[in-house]
Amino acid sequence: MSQFSWKLDLERCVGCNACTVACKSENNTNPTTSTNSGEAINWRWVVTQKGGSYGVVKSTYYENYISMSCMHCKDPACLLACPVKPNAITKDADTGIVNIDNTKCIGCKRCTWVCPYGAPRFNETTKKVEKCTACSHKLYKKADGTWAYTTPPACVATCAGKALNYENLTTALTGTNGTPPNNFADPKHTNPQINFVK
Repeated sequence: MSQFSWKLDLERCVGCNACTVACKSENNTNPTTSTNSGEAINWRWVVTQKGGSYGVVKSTYYENYISMSCMHCKDPACLLACPVKPNAITKDADTGIVNIDNTKCIGCKRCTWVCPYGAPRFNETTKKVEKCTACSHKLYKKADGTWAYTTPPACVATCAGKALNYENLTTALTGTNGTPPNNFADPKHTNPQINFVK
């Protein structure tokens, strides 16, 4: 078994949101919900972190950008919380990608409550939960039995700063995620498959 994993260089991400737009275009997600909130259904989004202060002599102000999506965790909280067993939420044995089967999802939102990364999104129009699939529709099985992409996931292919990438690991990450940004959920709970590099 291999394990799909994200790789994000926090020093290269400039917050341009090209990955957000590429994901939306590739997966045809709803631009907004049918409610008055106007909240878009994004499977990938960019978080901006600001801090510090400006000073006459010394400035400590900083602004960081973190491209976020489903982390395809080794131990996904969403899968454990889903009451529809089996197979509404699954972790693929060959790739490690976590998927939601919308034909089985009952829209209870339990997965949205437990995910520490906010990845599962409830669609008010379909009354189902959806999330990043790591563009698994682009995967194919090679002659040697391993999996590869015909073209990289849309977010990776579009990243102008080359901040976002993916890896096919032989073993899943278990809490060794490089240097996560401030306020990133403790990796030990779900073992998210993302490696932060600088």
